[in-house]
Amino acid sequence: MSDNTDIAAKEKDAHHEPPDKKDDDKDYEKGADRRNDNSSEFKTVHFTVNATIFDEGDPGDAAYLIHSGRVEIRKGVHGGNPFRLAELEKGDVLGELALFDNRPRMASAVALTDVTAIRMSREEFLERLATMDPAMKGIVLTMVTRVRKMADEFMRRKAKIEWSNWNKPS
Repeated sequence: MSDNTDIAAKEKDAHHEPPDKKDDDKDYEKGADRRNDNSSEFKTVHFTVNATIFDEGDPGDAAYLIHSGRVEIRKGVHGGNPFRLAELEKGDVLGELALFDNRPRMASAVALTDVTAIRMSREEFLERLATMDPAMKGIVLTMVTRVRKMADEFMRRKAKIEWSNWNKPS
């Protein structure tokens, strides 16, 4: 599939409409696709069930705080050994690793239900990170590096398993 087709498919998957929007909810603009918004603000976004929030390998343009719904984090979905890393819910954050180290997304995120989240842009994140104590920032960046290495090592080992010879225990 071409890059333009991939982008069109993602836009179709990520249907952004408010669940039960109240007239006084000024944080949400009906039908707005916030994934490509580069403003330095927090935005409320909505993803419908099965929408791809971001794909493994995408640039990290934002982090998301889940307000409602459930999101599955998947690694290796485009390869031969996909793996479910986590299921996230209200209060959980996703997409933050790519903001810390400016590397591509290490996994994909897919809405398991309708999801409402608060989106923090890369610019807002970096502004806030700049005010962090340098020692604490160094510790956090070390942790991010370790998480990425562990996920990569896990997927490398998983790929080496010969599943065709595996016998189900009786």
